[in-house]
Order: sequence, then structure tokens, then C-alpha cells
Amino acid sequence: MPKVIVANVDSDSMCGNDMPPEIHALSSMCCCRLLVMAEDEDLVILPHSVSDEFIDYVAGLLDRNLTRNNVVVPRDGDSRQLILNDASLNDGFVAEQIRSRAGDLAEWRMEAYFLDRPVMALADELGLPLFGIDEGTDLACRDFLRCGGAETFNSKVLFRQLAGTVDAPVPSGRVASTEHELGVAIRTLLGETGRVIIKQEMNSGSAGNTVVTVHDETRLTGASRVVPVPSEGCDFAVLAAELWPLVALQRNTRVVVEAYHQAAQVYYSELWVPGPTESPKLLNFGEMRMEPTFIGFEIPGQRMLAADLGDMTAHSMNLAREAGRRGFVGYLNIDSITTVDGKLFFNEVNGRMGCCTNIDYLARVLVGENYTRERVVLTYNWVEARDFTAVLKALDAGGLSFDKTTRTGVIVAIEDVARCGVLDYMVVGEDLAHAHDLEQRALAAFEEA
Repeated sequence: MPKVIVANVDSDSMCGNDMPPEIHALSSMCCCRLLVMAEDEDLVILPHSVSDEFIDYVAGLLDRNLTRNNVVVPRDGDSRQLILNDASLNDGFVAEQIRSRAGDLAEWRMEAYFLDRPVMALADELGLPLFGIDEGTDLACRDFLRCGGAETFNSKVLFRQLAGTVDAPVPSGRVASTEHELGVAIRTLLGETGRVIIKQEMNSGSAGNTVVTVHDETRLTGASRVVPVPSEGCDFAVLAAELWPLVALQRNTRVVVEAYHQAAQVYYSELWVPGPTESPKLLNFGEMRMEPTFIGFEIPGQRMLAADLGDMTAHSMNLAREAGRRGFVGYLNIDSITTVDGKLFFNEVNGRMGCCTNIDYLARVLVGENYTRERVVLTYNWVEARDFTAVLKALDAGGLSFDKTTRTGVIVAIEDVARCGVLDYMVVGEDLAHAHDLEQRALAAFEEA
């Protein structure tokens, strides 16, 4: 049955701070990743139009009949930067576009990157049940989602509470809602590792993460800002006064403060939570490529020890099961690390799709449901490119384009060369060495295109 897909990446509900224009442009490209999940009749709500060349590329890659008519753009989306929030989704224009293109919506369903309140309001306006669940579950969970239930599972404060409920391992930490609490938390936790990380309650992709360190270092995994302090004699009240205006911004009125442990590897898992009565399903998992913040995936992670994988999976299932018990339904993405001294810690849970969702979808369609057993997938985001058509020709000329017979090759997961000058790629190899070889050859092709 056809569906409306809302690609509301980095909405107000997901990010506590408004984005500067250059970050906004990259974020809106992330929204457009969901175009690949559209089938022939589906409608995808994007913050702006995508190129005809990319639509044609996706249609050919997936053997689908996709055109500009599959894309719905809110009022003025192509003339100004906007995010898919209540103002842009629920002024009547989007609903009118959907009704005029779809006609009778009786058999349609609603799917979204993030089932936040604006999406639920649009679903109610159109009379659309949620995709992927039965009528009983929809009825049981709908009020929870209408009241911001999914949004609470994007909160780093809620995550620590959730982890405590199911005994998932997390670093020592505190929650601060005032400058004074921040200073006390830093002073209390700094001695454990000599580093403390301050996380904004709502943000994504390591944005807003500040690390305070007594060590001589300026770059740390998962940190967008590193602040050095003396190992002795630090005035924590003065430090907190300097940091509080930088971290407590706009909708971010609380922060999580944790002892920072250096990561040997950064992992993720994505699960489907079917609501309160059924068991979650593990969809995919892997290692996050960090430079020093997130830039792509290795799926499945090739350095993961069996014991770490077992623990990560077990705790992820417990977190997802508890989320479902509380009324959550949908995609759940969970981040964790193994430390340099061999410990496993969980960092956050996000009650939404992730940067892996479109990749997992493409891999299942193009490789098969068991792709994690048969192939290694590497991804990289925001790679510079000058001409999308030239990139495709270069991949073809190098014998690198995805081959449906061998089920290996390079895929452009999304492009926005005209606006941002970048694209995301996805490499499918028979093993890690093959995937790395394809990746290096693809990067050389991008340089020449």
C-alpha cells in the first residue's frame, strides 16, 4: 500500500539549537536521503526539490518509476531554507498537495524519519495510519506519539533514565539545568578520566558536544569542541560561567555531563520497535567512522569482538523493549563505544531513523535481506564533487558502479552538488579488503570527475 514519507531530519524536535545556513544546507541534504525509500506511488515530503538527475539515477538503480511528482515540497521550500516542522508541514499547503496527487487516501500510510508531534498532526489531518504496524498498535501508541513520546526518546536526559531502568552500562554522569549544577558536575566527574563531556539534551551527530580535559589535546572522538583546563587549581565556577552560555542555548535548557572515556571503536545498532506487545527486531549494526565526529559507517563492524557484539545486542534489545513498553513504536537507533581499556558503554538512544536507515534499505533491496552475512558496506558522507553526471560517468568508466549481478560496487546514496557541492556514497564489497579497494578507486574517480 502507498505511503507518505516525511523526511524531517534535524527538525525542531530533534535539535535544540537553530542551525547556521551552511549546516542547514547539509542537514536538508540528509532529508533527501529518504527518496530511495519511495516506491512508485509513494510521496516523499522533502524540504526542497532534488535534481532530476538523482531521481533518474534512483529510479534506474531500484527499477522504479520515480519522477518529480513523487516529491512534495512545502510552500517556498525552493526559495528559502526551511526545516520540516509544524510551520512548514501543517499550514495546509502540504496536505493540499498530497490530496491533489494521491486522490483517495483510504489505503495510504504515514512513515517518517521522526514521528514527532508535527508529523502526527499531519497524519491526523490526512487520516493516515502509521506504516509498519497493525491497527491495534496504532491505536495504542498514537496518543503517546501525539504528546511527544518519540521526542522524549531523542533526549539524552531520558536516555540515562532509560539505561538505568534496564541496567545498560553508561559512564558516570549528572544532569545540569543551571550554571552552578554544571560546575559541580564537572568538578565531581573530572577526576575519573581527566576528561568530562558536556552533551546538549537535544542534538545530533556530535553537534554541541563539549569536552573539558586536563590533558594536552585538541581533538577527541565525538567532540565538536575541546576545552583545556589545568589539572590543579581550576576554578570550576568560572569555567561553568564561560561554558553555560555555549551549551544552554534556545531549546537546550539541560545538559548531560559525563566522564569521558576514550573510544577504541564507536558502534551503533538500529532496531524496529513494534510497540508494547511484541519483541523488537535488530535491523542492522556496525561501526561508526569518526573523524573525529561521525562521517560514515562500516556495516557490519569488522573489528567487533564477539563478546562486545553479544553485549551490545543484548543491551540494545533491553533498551528497545523498555521503550516499547512505555509506548514507543518505530525505528530506534542506539550508540555505544568500547573504550581503550576494554569497557562497553552506551552513549545515547534516538527514537527515530538514523543515517543508517536509507543504507540498510538500499542494501536489503540490492543485495538481499542477509546482506550483513554476505557483504561489507562502507559509507562516507559529504564528499566534495563538482558534477553529479560526471561522477556517474567516472564510476561507469572505472567499472565501479553497482553491479546487480555481482551485488557489489559503488552507489551514490544522495547528492546535492548544485547547492552544497557534496554527495554521500555507499560501497558494497565482498569483504572488507574488497570494499576498501572499491572505496579508494571511487575517491580517485570523484577527484577526476
